[in-house]
Amino acid sequence: MIKDGNHPGRKPTIKDVAQDAGVSFKTVSRVLNGEAGVRPEVRDRVRASVTALGYTPNLAARGLSGARSRLIGLVTYAPVSAYRENYAYIMALEVGLIERCQTLGCSLAVEIVRAGADPEVEIRAITSGLAKDAFILLPPLVDDMRIISALEATGAPVVRIAPTLDLERSVHVAMDDEAAAAEMTGHLVSLGHRRIALIAGHPGHGAAESRRQGYIRALRGAGLEIDPELIRQGWFTEVSGFEATMSLLDLRDPPTAVFASNDMMAVGARRAARLRSDEPAAACLSIAGFDGLHTVLAGWPTLTTVCQPLAGMAAAAIDLAEALVEGAPATAARLAYSIRLGQSTSAPGTVPLG
Repeated sequence: MIKDGNHPGRKPTIKDVAQDAGVSFKTVSRVLNGEAGVRPEVRDRVRASVTALGYTPNLAARGLSGARSRLIGLVTYAPVSAYRENYAYIMALEVGLIERCQTLGCSLAVEIVRAGADPEVEIRAITSGLAKDAFILLPPLVDDMRIISALEATGAPVVRIAPTLDLERSVHVAMDDEAAAAEMTGHLVSLGHRRIALIAGHPGHGAAESRRQGYIRALRGAGLEIDPELIRQGWFTEVSGFEATMSLLDLRDPPTAVFASNDMMAVGARRAARLRSDEPAAACLSIAGFDGLHTVLAGWPTLTTVCQPLAGMAAAAIDLAEALVEGAPATAARLAYSIRLGQSTSAPGTVPLG
């Protein structure tokens, strides 16, 4: 707050920033709008004054002026309550997006499409507010062509994170989910497992099918039969992972390993195995996941999982959005995954640490 005799505690204005930095208010405006032609030392001085004074631009006024709003819209999905446990994945991406925005001097506006609502009505509500320089779409909305069309109609660039359909339609950031699932399944095979179950992800997410295909590809590559009773439907939630594993352990010939299509379902699988740890099949059950969420990796036993580069994907999406807004070339980015070997997997007949 600026303290003066007439308006004690008033909010700082762009003129205050200009006076503090020793430049014109037009120069401050150019810096805030990311325009070219400002010397680096002047740009740094203006940004330092903005920080020191705690100046916050009036985004609404900037939108009306036709200048860049420096506001990027994140369009995400509000699922029904049964599916909300997968928010750890969404939050990991959101944190990465916010951190990158802060680095670049722009802001992130989180917009929600409600489950069951008309998506076109939802997008009209989203785009009728403050002007956005660009939009970023998260799964599963990335494969909803109605939503993409509605956003494209605004004229703002659209960047998708982890789409699986019509990849040439817009710039996107992704990793190879099928290859990652195949590698994880192959790891379980290399440990000696032959009855490997899959807890498939939410059928509304394209990545779930990619991971299922990777699992099938790896088993076929190892000469193993695809047993339909070892593939159970999950919903990317801990509860669904728990229920699927309980049913798998009830089989006459239960699996020796479970590959869950995300970490939250792997947590549910681990809980089921602990609950029935007096049974040999459960005590010796190897469990692997997919995502590499920090909140899950902190559990015990440490989880063997596919680590998605979530922070990197988020940063790349913001960078692509900024490039598109500035008219610079921007092409799809594919980031590398990694396999984290934890203590939740071991050879058949042995008890994973826990």
